[in-house]
Amino acid sequence: MRRCQRRGIMRQYTALLKPYRWWVVLALLMATLTVLANVGLMSTSAYLIARAAQHPYTILLLWVPIVGVRFFGTSRGVFRYLDRYVSHNVTFQLLKELRVYVYRKLEPLIPSRLQAFHTGDLLSRVVSDVDTLQNLYLGLYAPPIVALLSTIVILGLMAYFGVALALVLAVFLVLAGVVVPVLSQWSAGGLTARMVQARGELSTELVETIHGNTDLLVLGQEARHLEKLGALVRAWALRRIRLHWLAGLSAGIMQALNNGAMWLILVLGIGMVTRGALPPVLLPVVVLLTLASFEAVNALPPAFQMRGQISAARTRINEIVDQTPPIFAGQKTLEAVGLDGKAPAVQLHDVRFRYHSTTPWVLDKTSFDVLPMQHVAVVGPSGAGKSTLSGVLSQLWPYEEGHILINGVELSDLRVDAMPHLIGVVDQEPHLFDTTLRENLLLANPSATPTQLQEALRIAQLESLVNELPDGLETPVGEHGFNFSGGERKRVAIARVILQNAPILVFDEATEGLDALTERRLIQELRQWAKNKTVLWITHRLVNLDVMDQVVVLAQGRVVEQGPAETLGRQRGLFQRMRESEIQTFAWNADAV
Repeated sequence: MRRCQRRGIMRQYTALLKPYRWWVVLALLMATLTVLANVGLMSTSAYLIARAAQHPYTILLLWVPIVGVRFFGTSRGVFRYLDRYVSHNVTFQLLKELRVYVYRKLEPLIPSRLQAFHTGDLLSRVVSDVDTLQNLYLGLYAPPIVALLSTIVILGLMAYFGVALALVLAVFLVLAGVVVPVLSQWSAGGLTARMVQARGELSTELVETIHGNTDLLVLGQEARHLEKLGALVRAWALRRIRLHWLAGLSAGIMQALNNGAMWLILVLGIGMVTRGALPPVLLPVVVLLTLASFEAVNALPPAFQMRGQISAARTRINEIVDQTPPIFAGQKTLEAVGLDGKAPAVQLHDVRFRYHSTTPWVLDKTSFDVLPMQHVAVVGPSGAGKSTLSGVLSQLWPYEEGHILINGVELSDLRVDAMPHLIGVVDQEPHLFDTTLRENLLLANPSATPTQLQEALRIAQLESLVNELPDGLETPVGEHGFNFSGGERKRVAIARVILQNAPILVFDEATEGLDALTERRLIQELRQWAKNKTVLWITHRLVNLDVMDQVVVLAQGRVVEQGPAETLGRQRGLFQRMRESEIQTFAWNADAV
């Protein structure tokens, strides 16, 4: 049962070779002809040398073997080149298909289904494990097929010289092509799987070390952490050494079988020559034919070892791609919302969401309305569900119960590709790609004009910063925007959303890290620019809320207060208590200064 399941799982990757099946056939043919050309070269060379040693009365008697040696010598090189060219083309095509397949499976899982995987482990799976699977054809399927086709021809040729010789050679080829590979795979046992697992653990720890190196240095824990990293490196290296040792042992056994077969064929051949059953000139032919025939099976032990690595890599990849993606089955296009150049209304009715079926509700019957062109602030204590609301509205997280309506259309009924044209989001931790500032901005609108770029920079309070940069918009931002401060990265994300120009905007802690004066100017500019858009302003800070039309107060995923900031301030509820606490904190900070 389990073996059938494994075959079914492997078949899903083998099917990726179907568009290239004729290339696969051609590669197998070239590999087989390469082996047979080598057999032909060794055999005809042996015959030529033996026949020449007899000093024939005319050179014409050597003409055919001379031509044969030249033909097989040339054809072997040609077939080898074509084999390498075609088989590697198949491998690279398979690698391309694997990466596209994994990415297509991976994309719908982001981010809700990938939280259980560490970044380093995920990187190891989608890079190293996919690279391992590229050996599916070249390292796993091709060697036994080529060995089978070549062995049939070789044994048929040997049977022409003597059935007993063919039977002896068949026994040694079976030992070398079946017994040794099976024993090699059995000896490796779970070593290959553990090596792949160790590689994933090492990648996880490496990424963790790189991301946390500053804290490790500050806390003085770099030595302890490097010791842990060194232990993982040693564990991984030890498994690789053992695999290489087994590979070397297998190669030694194969060489011993090759030499043993050659000597036994030589002894049997001498007996046949003595009895007159084999012409003397053919004795070196059968000996060198035996020697050359093992090229057909030499790749089988590594192939059987590769099977374990491929199986482990496949299992690790399937742990990701076999997950059920969130249900975003909507088929309605953007036209169904009926924008007509106007900002839409957003309505939430009893929306419930949780990150896992065993965890509490993060949004618990959340209900409020945002009218067209209305600017609404969403505030609340930490853990109230504010950032989760941003993810749910942008379809990153599927809500389980309730309704979110955009102009009366259920959010989950809309196609995923409609969302970038409907909702623009500034995330709490926006990502900047390791390229130029211009390229990061143009992600939102590749066709943006210089005037639009300049306007976005002005509104996002980035104009003066860009003017001070030596390379302006061509300045590299560094990995994760390392060359910019946290507040500057937030403003780049805001400028990006301005260029996106969606009718609904969601700002999640967009002004965190900004000084009070820059924050005020930015909010005023955004308020003016987005006056004809529907805006949700998610924040934990309660300043500058006077420019908002409404304030929604969340607590434990529920709306506990709603109304203008001034009205909420007179009600002595949670909003006012939060504001008083914030004012007191500011006062403490001022006294400390």
